[in-house]
Amino acid sequence: MNTIGILGCGWLGIALGEVLKKKEYTVRGTRRGKEGIRLLKKKGIAAFQMDVFPDKITGDFSFFDGIDTLIISIPPDRKNSSSSFVQKITTVLNIVRSSSINRILFLSSTSVYGNSAGIFNEYTVPNPQTTSAKALYEVEQKLLNFQVPKLIIRLGGLVGEDRNPFVYLQDKKISNPNGCINFIHQIDAVNGISALLNHFENEGIYNLVSPHHPTRKEYYTFISEKLKLSKPQFKEEAALIRIIEGKKITRDTSFSYFVNNLLI
Repeated sequence: MNTIGILGCGWLGIALGEVLKKKEYTVRGTRRGKEGIRLLKKKGIAAFQMDVFPDKITGDFSFFDGIDTLIISIPPDRKNSSSSFVQKITTVLNIVRSSSINRILFLSSTSVYGNSAGIFNEYTVPNPQTTSAKALYEVEQKLLNFQVPKLIIRLGGLVGEDRNPFVYLQDKKISNPNGCINFIHQIDAVNGISALLNHFENEGIYNLVSPHHPTRKEYYTFISEKLKLSKPQFKEEAALIRIIEGKKITRDTSFSYFVNNLLI
């Protein structure tokens, strides 16, 4: 079980690949364009140019040869329908059926829980609202009925040293300022995924979300000061408190969250 293929090896996949290589896994990754391929090679990840469409896959099919575990890290395309994304993953699964792949790890999102107030965990029935969330949930259901061992990881909003959503919210009024954030730092996302690779006996679903849930106002104000950006503006509205828990992984594995305070 030492050869891992990351289908869609982007910002998170590259960081994951670097960690897995240190753990003596053989790591392969796919990108659609030549610039992405060059980046993978620079990071020491075996690079394969590949693109997934609803009705076909194009590129270097040798990527699939000899893979034990396939990590699917392809997000839904917001411009296309949910059925388009579901069909893309179905096309991938058709390849898996005739390959050496015997384990699948799918990177989903906590957006499948919807936008209602409350506390949510892996046992909460999802209520996806957006097109992309509905597509992810439909793929999750398809995977849960697939014939190989599988894990579904629902990631909170991804942040890291070189990635923060506030960059895209400048000059906009931020909604729900007194609501909570449900983010996951890249370090914890990578280490959580790595830990679960050793626990496919626990087939099913895991959330990866930081246990630290400051308000949106606290977080974005802190980030604006840290990055020396313009002060954020907030809408005046009642708080919608939505907390997504990621405790299950800490009970089932030796993983613990490293970034316990997102305001650092």
